[in-house]
Amino acid sequence: MEQGSLSNKTKVPAAIEQLLSLSSDEWLLRRKGFRKSEKSIQVNESLLTIGNGYLNMRGSLEELPPGHYGGMYISGIYDKSEAAVEELVKCPMWTDVSVWVEGHKFCLSTCKALFHEQILDMRKGVLHRRTTYRNPHGKILTFETARLVFMHDENLGYMLVKITPMNFSGPIRVFTGLNGEVYNRGYFPHETVKHLHLERVERGKTFMYLEMKTREQGIRIAEAASWKLESPRNYHHRVEPRIYGEKFTNEITIDAEKGNTYVFEKLAVVLTCQAAEACTMFKRSICRLKHCIRSGVREQIQLHLEAWERKWQHADIVIQGDEKAQHALRYNIYQLLINGPKKPASIGAKFLSSEGYLGHIFWDTEIFILPFFIYNFPETARNMLLYRYNTLEGAKKNAENNGYSGAKYAWESATTGEDVTPRFATKLERNIRLIYTGMEEDHIVSDVIYGVEKYFRVTGDEQFLIDHGLEMVFLTARFWASRVEKNGSCYEIRCVIGPDEFHEHVSNNAYTNFIVRWHLKLAYLLYSYMQKNNAANLEEVAGKIGLHQAEIDTWLDISCNMKLNYDPETKLYEQFDGYFSLKDYVIEAFDRKNHPLLPRGVNFRNIHLTRLIKQADVLAMMLLFPHAFSDEDKLANFDFYEQRTAHKSSLSHCMHAMMGLAVGRRSKAYSYFMKTSLLDLENIHENTALGIHAAAVGGTWQTVVYGFGGFSIKSDRLVLKPWLPKKWESLSFRVHWKKRTVDVTIYHDRISILVTSDSEHSFPLSLYRKTYNLVSNKRYELPYCVG
Repeated sequence: MEQGSLSNKTKVPAAIEQLLSLSSDEWLLRRKGFRKSEKSIQVNESLLTIGNGYLNMRGSLEELPPGHYGGMYISGIYDKSEAAVEELVKCPMWTDVSVWVEGHKFCLSTCKALFHEQILDMRKGVLHRRTTYRNPHGKILTFETARLVFMHDENLGYMLVKITPMNFSGPIRVFTGLNGEVYNRGYFPHETVKHLHLERVERGKTFMYLEMKTREQGIRIAEAASWKLESPRNYHHRVEPRIYGEKFTNEITIDAEKGNTYVFEKLAVVLTCQAAEACTMFKRSICRLKHCIRSGVREQIQLHLEAWERKWQHADIVIQGDEKAQHALRYNIYQLLINGPKKPASIGAKFLSSEGYLGHIFWDTEIFILPFFIYNFPETARNMLLYRYNTLEGAKKNAENNGYSGAKYAWESATTGEDVTPRFATKLERNIRLIYTGMEEDHIVSDVIYGVEKYFRVTGDEQFLIDHGLEMVFLTARFWASRVEKNGSCYEIRCVIGPDEFHEHVSNNAYTNFIVRWHLKLAYLLYSYMQKNNAANLEEVAGKIGLHQAEIDTWLDISCNMKLNYDPETKLYEQFDGYFSLKDYVIEAFDRKNHPLLPRGVNFRNIHLTRLIKQADVLAMMLLFPHAFSDEDKLANFDFYEQRTAHKSSLSHCMHAMMGLAVGRRSKAYSYFMKTSLLDLENIHENTALGIHAAAVGGTWQTVVYGFGGFSIKSDRLVLKPWLPKKWESLSFRVHWKKRTVDVTIYHDRISILVTSDSEHSFPLSLYRKTYNLVSNKRYELPYCVG
């Protein structure tokens, strides 16, 4: 074929230039160099995940080198197949690209990397990659990509590819397509589970289409994509579609000239039968693809960038004077932004960064992740709580299956809300360990209601409370009334697991008993409030679930007489019955990474016989209910439990950071904050390859706003009790509160606060226990006076 001419500097469309222009360094996560180890490859893939809360993709290298674990995940797509329980499904990928010259594939595992870097632009939600390879035959080629999942359009993705032969001319074959040959990770190394089978493949000169269906649930997933040589325009090239099993590929062959750059564009549309009827998926996805092509990528990119700018305007937090903390914080906020569901759905313990923890939803969601969305994106928070309401029937079945009344939210939840906690964990040494969390870690029930109450208190969304919240609160309270046991004048909750999962089958766990006591009193107060102020709606809900005054009175009695073990002399709360009689150890040694080491003679087979704990338990209780405990109680319990905590959970560091700040253990608090903020960036727990730790991400935001910012809401007043580390020059953050925007900037000599609303309102502010009466739409400068 005749070869077209091409200038050395290929012109890329202006919109693409805007896409490729990197933000300033503070917004970039750079990963330089390439190591062939599977662990290193997969850690990078987790860290460089892109997405929009519905459709997320791991940051895998386009050529998929050996050891990769690339994957695309769609919110709410679960399946069981041969797995023990249903799990998040790895969906077909559309970002694979390989470049071949003379029968040799340019791949980092077989070529020498003269330069390699991946850059995540967190401000724009774009993943960049630039690699210069030298293959075994001495040919040097530069390969550049930029890819994104559009934030403004949950079904649309885009990739730009640039290829430059640096020291040779000749034919270059470029392959890309739709990869349906995807498998979920099994339990054992190299074990896989197949959830999808091929339903349909269609191919044309300018488009490709792949449709697959989950094997148990029958959920159809359709992907349509276009792939074209964008620059140079009208350059002669050959296109051949190819099928390799469940992979569909388009091959473009170009007769390349040394030093010239060839630019390709790929646009992808992803649909499921949850959003479109199965019989219309092909037509809808192809029509959508053609519409995007006709309207041009420029418009879509601009809308994407504008959507990201709006999100950062709401959610950004600025730390002046501590670049490492600022960068880590921004990365954690980025992870929250790419995982907020756009429709009623929840967020799993590993986000949509992998199928780690099987993609299941735990207590992490309401306690660690939800607060960010409540204060920044209330509609997203509402979607997350609607998931809990929509799975209420499953929660009822959980209660019934366990011999209880009401609704019992599952420890691990997926599609229906029925419990999907695996029953067994098989170890490589061939012993089988029974998992008890699904049967005993019942505090999840009240954790969900804690999220409901916080959402209502912060947003004032009474309609949600009437339409959904009341039923959730009352049915779960009914569960607890059937779960507790009366012993003399008090009520007990026996055979549970608290947040400290080292100790199973315990009775009267402090965290569980306290949050249940709060939960039952909340149910009583809501019923009483509705009786006086909205009797008609209350009657409707009560009629639906068969609720009567006598049951409400029982809840109050249980709440008032719930057992809690407290020693007024030591001011310590006993974590559970008999905890103080266990063998006592404290953590005294740490490894090179400053991780706690278990004392000599203690291991994970006998640790339950000691007072050593996995993570915050009593401290978690105090953190969730800060106004219920005295400063002296908090300090005594922090000093006691902190030195007995092994921090074997990613949830632990942030809780100790916030509690450390609350009790004045500030040096320890800052150390814990940095650990939680860098947990994945520095692979502190050495398992980031399996996905991002969502609870630590949410805990990072909470530590800055609740901890260093000292921000909380008590009744109808704002509370501020901030503390700045010496190296921080200032801290600025923004939150939403009942249709108002609260802007706070903290300096070492003053605190600036502005509450913006549509109309003027007055409200009280407690600052270091001194009360100020403020008026909205007026900025105040108040004294910063840390004791």
